[in-house]
Amino acid sequence: MRATILAATAFAFAGTLAWGGCDRPPIDRSAGPGGSDLGGNPYADGTEAGAQPGGICGDAPPLDVRARTTDPRVASVLSGLSLAEKVDQMAGPELTPDMFITADNERVGVRGFRFRDGPRGVRLESGTATCFPVAVARAAAWDLDLEYRVGGAIGAETRGLGHNCLLAPTVNVLRHPGWGRAQEAYGEDPWLTGMVGIASTRGIQTRVPACVKHFAANNIEDTRMTNNAVIDEQTLREVYARHFEMIVKEADAACVMAAYNKVNGQYCCENPPLLRDLLKGEWGFDGFVVSDWFAAKSTVESALGGLDVEMPFRANYSGLQLAVSGGQVPQEVIDEAVERILRIKFKFGFALLNEPYVGDPAVVESPAHTSLAREAARKGMVLLKNDGGALPIDAAKDKRIAVVGKWATQARLGDAGSSNVTPGYAVAPYLGIRTRAGSGAQVTTSQDASAAAGADVAVVVVALTQQDEGEAWNGGGDRDSLDLSPDQEQLVRDTAAVAARTVVVIEAGGPITMERWIGDADAIVMAWYPGMEGGRALADVLFGDFDFSGRLVQTWPKRWEDEPAFGNHQAETEMDYWHGYRHFDKTGVEPLFPFGFGLSYSTFSHSNLRIPCGTITPGGLLRVTADVKNTGARAGSEVVQAYVSTPDTTRRRFVKELKGFARVTLSPDETRTVEIPIRIPDLATWDTGTKSWLVEPIRHEVRVGPNARDLPLSGSFVVGPAGKEVAE
Repeated sequence: MRATILAATAFAFAGTLAWGGCDRPPIDRSAGPGGSDLGGNPYADGTEAGAQPGGICGDAPPLDVRARTTDPRVASVLSGLSLAEKVDQMAGPELTPDMFITADNERVGVRGFRFRDGPRGVRLESGTATCFPVAVARAAAWDLDLEYRVGGAIGAETRGLGHNCLLAPTVNVLRHPGWGRAQEAYGEDPWLTGMVGIASTRGIQTRVPACVKHFAANNIEDTRMTNNAVIDEQTLREVYARHFEMIVKEADAACVMAAYNKVNGQYCCENPPLLRDLLKGEWGFDGFVVSDWFAAKSTVESALGGLDVEMPFRANYSGLQLAVSGGQVPQEVIDEAVERILRIKFKFGFALLNEPYVGDPAVVESPAHTSLAREAARKGMVLLKNDGGALPIDAAKDKRIAVVGKWATQARLGDAGSSNVTPGYAVAPYLGIRTRAGSGAQVTTSQDASAAAGADVAVVVVALTQQDEGEAWNGGGDRDSLDLSPDQEQLVRDTAAVAARTVVVIEAGGPITMERWIGDADAIVMAWYPGMEGGRALADVLFGDFDFSGRLVQTWPKRWEDEPAFGNHQAETEMDYWHGYRHFDKTGVEPLFPFGFGLSYSTFSHSNLRIPCGTITPGGLLRVTADVKNTGARAGSEVVQAYVSTPDTTRRRFVKELKGFARVTLSPDETRTVEIPIRIPDLATWDTGTKSWLVEPIRHEVRVGPNARDLPLSGSFVVGPAGKEVAE
């Protein structure tokens, strides 16, 4: 196993730190990513934790595309293309039933793109693929190695099915819990979204190019195609673009998808400040920009704005040749776009038709991938309440088990829009529980509470549907309430009246308010949309075969009114600086469940925070450590979280921000020292005066604990001027 118990910020990082003569405590590095420690290093080669040697599940060796190289054949091919052929590279065909391809060029032998959607698996018009838990469920595992492996598996299936670019990951932050596509993204925190997005992108790109989406400020569904996101520069940089910057720079993303909406009055597909100045200029992005499907609105403005590929059809770019000949679009703009396109095709090995580009179709829904889907599902499930030890279910004592609700016998996989995946099978909660309980238990099911009468334990499965949340074009959209439907709330109350114990399992993509029924439930589990192996994974944790180790990546409010204004029915939305736990910190409102919250079957104590002495440079790496003890009677997993604040700042800054974490599994009465590296550049704020990132040369406070509202350990360090470190 990879010898590490480092925190989730354990990326290759150039930085020095003066320890000032302070002793560092010994670190226990015995646990590896195969268990529930840190889910490790996104530079992993895929050979651990169940993956077979040679790459993800036995496919061809992983591609190493982190180096920003340009194949010398790019210039040669580019120079041999006519203007018409160059334009062919920049758009989908004019008439075709397939909305995910660009044309092959038979004359020069250049292959077109074969795009596929894929935040939770490969979306197909026909056929099946492994359906993993939705992205938010995987983020809730707080396990970067897990997300790297899932990305690699989806990438392998993309290639095995004959496609060459995956439209994933979705990394828009959850600005408001009512967002219809909450399930597709990694939660509310930009830094955590960036870290998980880096892991996913690196995993995907061991096989195929990843397309990171949707850039930028695409955080409303009902009006996403026309909404104008009004946003100041600091808010854009720190909240809505920071994670994109991290993924572009640290994962070398091959493709970025430009969003439908406007940012400050300009559509994202024709927005030079976003695409040319920020993405391609300042960040040095050397891949290509593709439009969201049907999002391009113009010919000249899009080309000049930095859009390289229009999809799915040539609705606007059919006019590019005329625009070039008429002097509206310089030839250099076309050449730049096509060079970017060819660069990625050569980089990932599918540019030329005479060079075979094949994957292994046997990896699709392979045992290794379905096992990975089950692992991801159980690691991401969050135990929100467990009064009186209602869970785990004791198979030796709980002989009468009821699984009730209309979703008890139907697997909820998530939205049926662009993120839809059709697996060969899907395990519903009732089947998973019945199978795990065995022949010694009586496991019954009903849509109402009739099966729960006299049950030792009743599991009520409640859920949202694609009409409740999802893509608007598919009948869903944003939520206008965070409540369950009245009939499901009543089912919880009815079940609790007749069963000895009531466990509520929620399948949804985001927070649920529960003021009217939380007191009726003995235990509450957030299962998200858990994928094709969800029913078995649910049984794994309900029966205690595995600990609950998931932690929330969204703040759950008590009431809709506790959140900032959403603005999802307006033509223009003010994108505020404050959202998520940052909003709750600012307002002082108590959430129902804080960001980072989640219970275990065990209990833990945190002590002995150590912060190296001395002054650290703005480019440094701070390694803080803390002791974690399992104070319970059984093995369990804890996610230790580190938040950083600047109490002495005079700038507009958040009260605190997540900047590191460590995932650790402990036996009863076991204590380990965990190390949480904090990358000092991640502490920067955007300085609107100098138009640059600034790590303030002041005292910073580190607070450590199990969630954003329970941080018992604290200490501080000082950031000094660049190039100078002074030991205190």
